[in-house]
Amino acid sequence: MPRITTQRAVLTALFLFSTALGGCASLAPDSAPTTPATPDQLAAWDAHRDRIEALGDWAFTGRAAVKSGLSGGSVSVDWTQVGAVTSLTMSGPFDTGRLAMTGTADRMLFTDGHGNRHMTTNPPAFLERQTGWRIPLSALPRWLRGLPQHPLADLPASRYTLDPQGRLARLEEAGWTIEYRRYEPTGEASLSLPRFVEVRQDGMRIRLVIDAWDVGSSTR
Repeated sequence: MPRITTQRAVLTALFLFSTALGGCASLAPDSAPTTPATPDQLAAWDAHRDRIEALGDWAFTGRAAVKSGLSGGSVSVDWTQVGAVTSLTMSGPFDTGRLAMTGTADRMLFTDGHGNRHMTTNPPAFLERQTGWRIPLSALPRWLRGLPQHPLADLPASRYTLDPQGRLARLEEAGWTIEYRRYEPTGEASLSLPRFVEVRQDGMRIRLVIDAWDVGSSTR
């Protein structure tokens, strides 16, 4: 049984509980992208985007190499998304060895490896204090699936590049640059989802290899 199916109720309960508390390797691209996008690429993008947008609950496991200035480290990543609720666990070079977070973009419950809990209404800032890493948590649920936060039609053509299959190869959004170097078909519907994503801004860089996607029934 897909993991996200069994975890939906668990995540919902965790989020309600947290609310109540109140108080990396380089990989070659599939094929050369082109700029600006051609009409055929844009049409392919529309079809691809619609399929990925229809993806409801999803999850993945992977590995990330993170660099911030002169510091950095490698972490394992276990991410489950149920609607707007994120459940993310990172294991790596932290004081407690593990950091788990559950909630939405504006409210999350953090739990460290010792079981200490902290509720925050500014998850990115709290995560940066814990790790020293500036991570765009609110944007990642879309970026990691190969989707921009805003319609491509609203972005200058120079801010994105599509590959010949109409998928994002590069995106510049909210001051970050996101590059996609490999996609693979996933699930029964063969959804084309990223396997290697690099997210960077100034001295901050995250290289994520996604080992396995779980897309359940692949629709909402």
